[in-house]
Amino acid sequence: MKKISLIILINFILGLSGAQICDLTWNKPQLSSNNSISFLQNDPDEDTLFAAELSRSPDSESQFSFALSSCTSFKNAWKNFFSGQDTSSFLYYRTPDIPEIDSRFLTENKISDNRFFASLLKLNLYSGFEHSWQEKGNYSFLYYGTRLSGFLTKRLFFSGHWWAGHFSGDLEQAANSPLIDSWFKYSKDNSRIYLDNVSGKISYRGKGDFWSLAAGRGKHEIGSNIGGSIILNDDCNDYGYFSSKFVFPDFYVSYLHAALIPDSTGFVTSLSFSDKFMVIHKFGWTPSSKFELFAGEEIIYSNRSLDLDYMLPQLFWRAVEHNLGDRDNALIFLGLNFRPQKFTLFYFNFILDELRKAEIFSNWWGNKYAFQLGGSFTFHQERAGIVSLEFTAVRPWLYTHYILENKYSHYDISLGFPSGSNLLQYSCELNYNIFSTVNFNLNALYKRQGSVGNSFNLNYNSRPSDQASWLAGKITDTLVLKPVLTWQMLAYHRLKAGILIQQEFGNGKEKVSDSEFYFSYQALY
Repeated sequence: MKKISLIILINFILGLSGAQICDLTWNKPQLSSNNSISFLQNDPDEDTLFAAELSRSPDSESQFSFALSSCTSFKNAWKNFFSGQDTSSFLYYRTPDIPEIDSRFLTENKISDNRFFASLLKLNLYSGFEHSWQEKGNYSFLYYGTRLSGFLTKRLFFSGHWWAGHFSGDLEQAANSPLIDSWFKYSKDNSRIYLDNVSGKISYRGKGDFWSLAAGRGKHEIGSNIGGSIILNDDCNDYGYFSSKFVFPDFYVSYLHAALIPDSTGFVTSLSFSDKFMVIHKFGWTPSSKFELFAGEEIIYSNRSLDLDYMLPQLFWRAVEHNLGDRDNALIFLGLNFRPQKFTLFYFNFILDELRKAEIFSNWWGNKYAFQLGGSFTFHQERAGIVSLEFTAVRPWLYTHYILENKYSHYDISLGFPSGSNLLQYSCELNYNIFSTVNFNLNALYKRQGSVGNSFNLNYNSRPSDQASWLAGKITDTLVLKPVLTWQMLAYHRLKAGILIQQEFGNGKEKVSDSEFYFSYQALY
């Protein structure tokens, strides 16, 4: 079955090799949080970095630079690395554009552009150091990595990102680092934790705005948010995927099929995994640049190979899942983004797992849904001054499933709202560039969460009752404050410093306060 699925997939891709592409991205939200302490968490997207390369004026000659090509190049690279006046890369190569082509040649070959871009290649090397101070214990993280990206032609883009490092110090606290989102390894003397990460993609780009195709390893986010997406969040480990997007004047259709790792098979001690997949299709309506309305479905299925029933994005998958025996985890979502003015954004997200019409206004436990309402205002465009407010409500037992492998998760991390379920959360965020090289970000939240059905890894067959009210169980209140300061010292050197302050109270316990100070440094060339 796996061989048949692979053959069909290859034929599907080859048959569409002449299609056209609208862009290189896949459904990025219009608003997302900039609050992160590690440069490895919010690494700049290669698509954005290369947009400037495509839009710049044509060159008459090839450009090539390599820091180790000669003694002179090495001296200049070393000097520029610390001077802050240079913007080159460790390796950079670009072939020239063709500025003018005979119009008859364009007509005969059906070329609409009057010039085209030949190729581009960039290689960056980087390393970094991070440290965390806590009352319970301190730990450090030292890492290094590479970024490779480029255009083979103006239509074919590729990128690859790899880093590796190790934790030292208090490893019990280090195990809680957000960078540890998958498999890791202890040293023989248990004095270090080793881990690495890799991501990348190949994306085909063509003339016009109709169709796109990408295959890669990464993670995605759906729906504007500052406190985490309730539809699909990116706080998890990377996963392999292929995606496509059809774009029409006021309408688009997106498709994603990803391979996940189940978290109910003891993956820390076992190398035997059952197959697990996530498939998403999303329909969007954009009658103007001010308004976007979208809706779609997400299916989590496991314990079988690639299912061809979910290969067609125009079908209603909830009916397909029902026809297959109600064994998969199916969720339906919708959302909107509205910009009444250039500097104002209002957004709404909704996700539904199950709903019974007769019980729609009751506390039946199967009413599993969540909604998110927020807005942002840009008060200073030149300094990226943005203030955002958000409210999120998640019903109990959302993201769970009676088949443990079909939980809405990847590698023991939820793909849904990061704070869990059975909660009400209020979030706000302020972002502002104090200077051209100094950015300040402040994220704060207040959360009320009940103890019943509040996590994706719970089995809802063990629920205490068929009734589940909002905030069912013992209630815990949480306050979190996280200011982060980012400084681009020189062209290739940058720093981050931040504080995480958290207080928990309620649930019959005394108030518990916790704080953590972070520091990050990265050098990239």
